[in-house]
Amino acid sequence: MDKFYAHSTDNPDKSDWQPLEEHLEGVATLAKKFAAVFGAGDWGRAAGLLHDAGKASRAFQGRLEGNPARVDHMTFGARLGKDSAGSLGLLLSYIVTGHHGGLSDGGEQATELHHRLKHGKVPQDTVRLPEVELSGGLIPPFKLTNDLGGFSVSFFTRMLFSCLVDSDFLDTEKFCSPEKAQHRPIDYDVEIFSVLQKKLNTHLVNLGNHAEPSPVNLLRQDILAQCRDKARLAPQIFSLTVPTGGGKTLSSLAFALDHVVTHGMRRIIYAIPFTSIIEQNAKVFQDIFGYEHVLEHHCNYKEVDDSETANYNRRRGLATENWDVPLVVTTNVQFFESLFSNMTSRCRKLHNIAGSVIILDEAQAIPAEYLEPCLAALRELVEHYGCTVVLCTATQPAFDDKNLRMNLPKITEIITDPTKLYGALKRTEVSFIGKLSDDELAERMEKEKQVLCIVATKPQARTLFEKLQNQTGIFHLSTNMYPLHRRRVLDEIRVRLKQKETCRVISTSLIEAGVDIDFPVVYRAMAGLDSIAQAAGRCNREGRLTGLGKVYVFEPEKPLRMPWLKRCASRAGEALRSLPSVDPIGLDVMRSYFELLYDVEEPDKKQIVSRLNPKPLREDLIFPFKAVAKDFSFIEDESIGIIVPIESEAEKLIQVLRYTEFPRPVLRKLQLFSVSVRSNEFRILQEAGALDILDDQFPILRNLRAYDENIGLCLDKAEVWDPEALMDN
Repeated sequence: MDKFYAHSTDNPDKSDWQPLEEHLEGVATLAKKFAAVFGAGDWGRAAGLLHDAGKASRAFQGRLEGNPARVDHMTFGARLGKDSAGSLGLLLSYIVTGHHGGLSDGGEQATELHHRLKHGKVPQDTVRLPEVELSGGLIPPFKLTNDLGGFSVSFFTRMLFSCLVDSDFLDTEKFCSPEKAQHRPIDYDVEIFSVLQKKLNTHLVNLGNHAEPSPVNLLRQDILAQCRDKARLAPQIFSLTVPTGGGKTLSSLAFALDHVVTHGMRRIIYAIPFTSIIEQNAKVFQDIFGYEHVLEHHCNYKEVDDSETANYNRRRGLATENWDVPLVVTTNVQFFESLFSNMTSRCRKLHNIAGSVIILDEAQAIPAEYLEPCLAALRELVEHYGCTVVLCTATQPAFDDKNLRMNLPKITEIITDPTKLYGALKRTEVSFIGKLSDDELAERMEKEKQVLCIVATKPQARTLFEKLQNQTGIFHLSTNMYPLHRRRVLDEIRVRLKQKETCRVISTSLIEAGVDIDFPVVYRAMAGLDSIAQAAGRCNREGRLTGLGKVYVFEPEKPLRMPWLKRCASRAGEALRSLPSVDPIGLDVMRSYFELLYDVEEPDKKQIVSRLNPKPLREDLIFPFKAVAKDFSFIEDESIGIIVPIESEAEKLIQVLRYTEFPRPVLRKLQLFSVSVRSNEFRILQEAGALDILDDQFPILRNLRAYDENIGLCLDKAEVWDPEALMDN
């Protein structure tokens, strides 16, 4: 039999080419190891052996030798999987055919799996290697239920796909880019979590020694103790219902670490809905555990192809590819969209979610129209992949509501008596004061020495700021300001608050996202009750006032235009009318609010679950992986990051970006100087000639008149678009 190769080098004598059987065995061994975590080692090995089986042909070997002809090397292995692995062998066909370009849709159209299996052109001389012989029918490692059997099979397919593509990338990288492979994190032992646990214990002791002996801090200690006590319970779905300011970030982390150590789990994943606080939390965790153990994974820029980062040799960047680190801090978008993706770059990390503690911070922030597929995925991870999920929030959503088709049937609350805790931590009085014009609102703020006003839109934040900008200690915060700019403003605000100086802040809802700040008076535009509760968490946060802090909820002068905000505000009004005599941000009314919200909203707007869960589950196993991946998008209108080079550091980084072969580390630093805009806003700036597009992909703001030192990026200031002014840039 001819000798076959998987990958070639420039050496014509082939002495250092990678033998095909070596590559197949290497990938199969890794894939078996990865899939064994969720009881599917035989499936992983089969996928590894089959994925490149079609390279055993003279046609493909000629391609390695320089023949430019295209050769289908995947259909052969896909057919072997279908014919040799039993009734679910088609799952291997999806995986094998997708291991380069992504999972395809099943079906008979020209680009779909079933058509390819029937009509794909495989070289006639392809040899069936003995290495790829399968032992017989394969069965899934769990029992299929009647309600979610199809969804479970489709989810299992994607998890196996993850095992294969990560194994293939790693084995290929070891041969083709050994200098990159040597920088990749090596497998860490679960014993590392005992080391991290000790570091957290030391940190918590130091915090306790320096904390003021206030009632709030005593309650935080009790919350921490309850979290650590409940960590001994078996892996399952937990809720951690703690009022804002109750210290739930570190308490949930302590639960996760103790839980991982107790049950020999593999990883902690902290998913956060707001990019504005990911860096903040990641920095806290890195300070405690060390930079090398914590991965912060989010990006304002689209992921580049793996081929563009072939020599990317920074360990941190490599870890973003497959999350092979003890603690991952990421976004809800990255986490959930990966679970429904079909692409190799996003799916590669999925197998490393198995056996993890997943903390969903601000769990209520999952978009209502994607709620059911998200809950179905969480159920899969807990029931079949050894995960624990913690729903961590001050405003616990009703995910166990029986009206939800994909509800979470059993949720264990970590806090013994949340109602009592909320009463003990009550630091504010919430009042609804009706409609206020912008002038009336500005007048009220002028009368307060220290006051925070949170509005629903960036235009209103700007309008209010301009009405008050001649007053002492007035500040504006919105996502029109780049992160480093916002951080400096927040630092100045904290100093003024601490020194009891005049401080009046107008902000969008970004300040509600985990920003540790404490005002005696807060105004909040009418919104969902969860947002109102978050705003209340910025009032009398430390409980230092003699009485209760004052939170005033008002209706803005201009009615809300965004449908989602209008619906949330409407459901909040209904919940308050149904329970008129209770605390408007208490647990009872909050549950009523979420039940109303989920009852009115379509919790699976794009029918993701039903499309992945055909009933009955037919033998042809047609799943629309590609179509679902396209439709499952938390952010319909993707934002575009624009670099604002006002500061010299940003200009220096742009120069590095201009000439570097490996842009990702530079882009990471430039996120601190970037403002995200919607596509229509991007077009306005582009048509006005205000942008440079570096390398056709990195937008840079060159008309700096479009950036105001107080309010950030402006698209409607007349002087910005003056033709003569543009000529000066």
